[in-house]
Amino acid sequence: ISSLYMDDGYLFFQVNPIEKRVDNDSIDLEIKIYEGKQARIKNVNVTGNTKTSDHVILREIRTKPGDLFSKGDIMRTQRELAQLGFFNEQAFQVNPLPNPQDGTVDIEYVVEEKSSDQIELSGGYGGAGPTSSGRIIGTLGLTFNNFSTKKFFKKGAWTPLPGGDGQRLSIRAQSNGRFYQGYNFSFTEPWLGGKKPNSMTTAIYTTLQSLGTDETTKQEMLTTGAAVNFGFRLKVPDDFFIFQTGVEFQRFELQNFAQFGFDLFTDGIANNLNFQATLSRNSIDNPLYPRDGSKISFALKATPPYSLFSPDKDYANLSQQEKFKWVEYHKWKFDAEWYASIVGDLVLKARASFGFLGLYNSGIGYSPFERFEVGGDGISNIQLYGKEIVALRGYERTDIMSSDAGAPFFDKFTLELRYPLSLNPMSTIYTLAFLEGGNVWTDFSQYDPFDIKRTAGLGVRIFLPMFGVLGFDYGIGFDKNMVNTGSIFDKGRFSILLGFEPY
Repeated sequence: ISSLYMDDGYLFFQVNPIEKRVDNDSIDLEIKIYEGKQARIKNVNVTGNTKTSDHVILREIRTKPGDLFSKGDIMRTQRELAQLGFFNEQAFQVNPLPNPQDGTVDIEYVVEEKSSDQIELSGGYGGAGPTSSGRIIGTLGLTFNNFSTKKFFKKGAWTPLPGGDGQRLSIRAQSNGRFYQGYNFSFTEPWLGGKKPNSMTTAIYTTLQSLGTDETTKQEMLTTGAAVNFGFRLKVPDDFFIFQTGVEFQRFELQNFAQFGFDLFTDGIANNLNFQATLSRNSIDNPLYPRDGSKISFALKATPPYSLFSPDKDYANLSQQEKFKWVEYHKWKFDAEWYASIVGDLVLKARASFGFLGLYNSGIGYSPFERFEVGGDGISNIQLYGKEIVALRGYERTDIMSSDAGAPFFDKFTLELRYPLSLNPMSTIYTLAFLEGGNVWTDFSQYDPFDIKRTAGLGVRIFLPMFGVLGFDYGIGFDKNMVNTGSIFDKGRFSILLGFEPY
């Protein structure tokens, strides 16, 4: 009853249950309700924001002056402010200040700033591919989640960087010396134009992978790319939905780059111009430790069907350079996460992911780029040939993949049971137990959702404001192809997460 009335403006209502009759095991109740007048919001105030600009907070607030009072809108505002990641969720307060004389209410939101910038500093040994095998791979990344370009030239705003407008600036470098180098830069404006929650993200990146030192023995692949993406918050079916669309261009320059039997494309230049569209819904209640809600996304990435424009060509007999000068494919992905509180803070997470890489012309075959690679933890693995790494705890990439070429189909399923040790936003810590399984296939006719590589294990996650997620997992891969195994623990493997969550 309270929820019904509080969501419809009846802030001054009263409800009194009265026992009218008690007879053995039965009680008659009379519920007396005094509705009163509907209260409208008069003033909305925000206090406690020492860095974040007022307009960044006010644009996320669902309780507007003149609207009817609604407890549901207050709870939704609390969620939206938590999703920003700029404030201490545990210290968040809402103070309704009713004015019975004129039937209005003032609402005060009290927030507490926390550090939202992150440093990614990681190292891994080994890796995915010839340029990293047996070598140490180092990664350094800086992400500023509450950046401000408007204050760039404002005196006193550099502390150490201008911030407060909710923009996101990310710089990342990865290298293992002269054999591999990767650099990328991205910038996100979450409210393009400042009036609607329409976002724009731009990114540029380059990677260089090489072996050999002179022109006769050099094996090298240089990748450069740029992308722009636009996001729109939808109102139907509900306003948890977001639609994103964008365009990306990649250029691959290869010189004698054939390693580990991966000879799909070894010499020449390949161009990848693709268009992207993603429909997603995110209703989780807390970004650090979700207890309720779900995240669902359906994504499509596709190139123009170049081969359909020249139907008379014999694509099956073309050279590699002619086939892949302009790469063509259509790529589909589906990902769903679901969270539910079991008892108190004990939370169950379920996740399912699928990926499919399609082709337009059987004479060309599947694209050598944009394939999926399952296994590893995402830290010691570097991006090779534009492949997408799907981490699977308990397995190395080589435990599942028989070739470095990657595969056009994958699926992955996860069940996690989580329990927090600390919910302090300055050091959120929780433990987890997981069951996981996944696999890849080279042809859709071979796809079998029950043919998965199974793993189980334990892990811990630590969230530190400056470093993001620090995690350790120990998984036992039950379906590893091992001989003379002494015990089940010989199939175990540690995985490390630092600064980011892998796919």
